[in-house]
Amino acid sequence: MNEIRARLIKSRRYLEMVPHDHDNGFYEGAVSHAYYAMFHAAKAFLELNDVFPRTHKGVILQLGKYVQLGKLSKDEVKSITHGLTARVKCDYDVEVIIDEGEVGELLNEAEHFVDKIDNLV
Repeated sequence: MNEIRARLIKSRRYLEMVPHDHDNGFYEGAVSHAYYAMFHAAKAFLELNDVFPRTHKGVILQLGKYVQLGKLSKDEVKSITHGLTARVKCDYDVEVIIDEGEVGELLNEAEHFVDKIDNLV
């Protein structure tokens, strides 16, 4: 199995973890899994295009180029940006205030993003 396909499988596995975390009140875990689902899908897409950014922000910056090419929308890139921001907040802030609604919104964004990338790959 090539690395691109492996990343997409990993992306789907992370996406499958989100509802379990969410339903059991593990919102920080749900946020992290939603973000990493998008991250691995994005890496698969970029690697398919021979682009290999080294950082999370680098992934997002590279995705912006595909908005200009019409392959991704601004909203899709905003989704992964939202995911990164929420994940950093959940991972590093001591007192995390994230509600069920934001987690649900992020899950919807992640599902759409991963589906879009899967269709492009």
